[in-house]
Amino acid sequence: MRKILSLSIFLMLLAGWSCTQEGDATTVVATEEVIFVSGDKVRVLGRLITDQPVTTTDHGFQISTAENFPSPIIVSLGVKEGPGRFIGEAEGLDINQIYYVRAFATVGGVDLYGESIEVKTLNPIIESYGPTFSKPGAEIIIQGRNLPLGTKVFFGTQEATILENQFESRLRVRIPAASTDPIVKVRVQVQNKILEFSQNFEYQSGKYTLLGQFPEGQRIYDNVFFQNQSGFFVGIGSLRLGAGYYQGFQRFDPQSNAWSAVNFPGESREGAFATSNYLGGGAIEVSRDVFELKRDFWRIDGSTFTRLPDLPTNSFNSLAFELNGALFLAGGSGIGTRSIRKYNPTTQTWSTQAPTPIDINNGLAWFVFENKAYFVASDSRIWEYQPTNDTWRIFSSYPGSQGNGYGLAQVIGEKVYIGLYRRTEQFFELDLRTLVWKAKNSVPGLPQSINTGYFTFNGQIYILRAPEESIAGVLPMELYRFDPNGI
Repeated sequence: MRKILSLSIFLMLLAGWSCTQEGDATTVVATEEVIFVSGDKVRVLGRLITDQPVTTTDHGFQISTAENFPSPIIVSLGVKEGPGRFIGEAEGLDINQIYYVRAFATVGGVDLYGESIEVKTLNPIIESYGPTFSKPGAEIIIQGRNLPLGTKVFFGTQEATILENQFESRLRVRIPAASTDPIVKVRVQVQNKILEFSQNFEYQSGKYTLLGQFPEGQRIYDNVFFQNQSGFFVGIGSLRLGAGYYQGFQRFDPQSNAWSAVNFPGESREGAFATSNYLGGGAIEVSRDVFELKRDFWRIDGSTFTRLPDLPTNSFNSLAFELNGALFLAGGSGIGTRSIRKYNPTTQTWSTQAPTPIDINNGLAWFVFENKAYFVASDSRIWEYQPTNDTWRIFSSYPGSQGNGYGLAQVIGEKVYIGLYRRTEQFFELDLRTLVWKAKNSVPGLPQSINTGYFTFNGQIYILRAPEESIAGVLPMELYRFDPNGI
């Protein structure tokens, strides 16, 4: 039965395939099937059939966009001894193009051809990529189909480096340097076809510009800082290594980038509190770890300080913030690490609020948004304080390291920027509506630095950084301007 079936197939081949015949010898070339096709590649199976020993001087396949094969692409497989199957592959073809392919063999100087098969190369397809947020030099993975060698990837106008192309379906890509925009389209180009992902890619951003140094080359610590319509104020802290106290303030004008001295009528001190409108508390170290606590309390109007009735209690290393026109004084020594006092400027009276759920001092990062205060606790949880109801709730959780404390937090629009804790360079953005965190670029300069003042102006953050007190050398305090979306 098998012999009859084989004979039938052979007779059919003789009827339909090109062949040569010498006496009783018959040689047939068959184009059997296309076994693989992609965007720019075709793999074909052919067969040389004969009932006698045969040697071809060449064999393989011809590929053409025209059915009569006027100028075909030749896939030459060389000499072949004896009959049997052979496989050839053509690459570098045009995508989404109809081609005709046929097997050939050269026997005794005669070219034999199989019947042609029509095949169409495939269109490239992109499916997904990730991550969608990262920084230059990192890697992303693009998933798709029919992405041949020679495929290009662009982030906006910047061409990326393709590190690996796996099976024409998975591209490992190194993210290129950004141009000017932190949010760009990711495009995949295959020959003259451009495919674009709907999901934008976002570069990790944040540009720091060094504006200059604190006047007189001074380094001060345990100081206060505040901001009002007159500019940024930094002062009344201790000088490095117990060299005394810094007298008064320096005011920075962000429009002229100039510093100017401002007199303060009270005593200098350390561990005081300050807001845009109020200043007070703190202490003077009269001997090692022995402090004389101060209760004087001041109203600030631009660069003018007016003394108010003294504080009802000591305040050392406390936090101060203003909500709904009232001043709140929280934590630290004297007030109590879980206590808040509220000052009513109309009646000039103080009242005690409910105890706080966390310990508070001026080493915590904190911020105000929509008349509520937020504190980043030592366990990284962010607590929201609602002054109207005098209530607390957990709002979010900080994703980075808090190092040795004393991080900063500044609100711009509906986002808050938190980080740059002591001995860390991490900085994060939190969307206050969606509660989505994003990493920002690290601050330059000496890693062993601390924040001695920070402010916002025109959508940017100004950060005054000082080398840690133990760092020797003539190392000034440096003022940086941080653009959250800068590249």
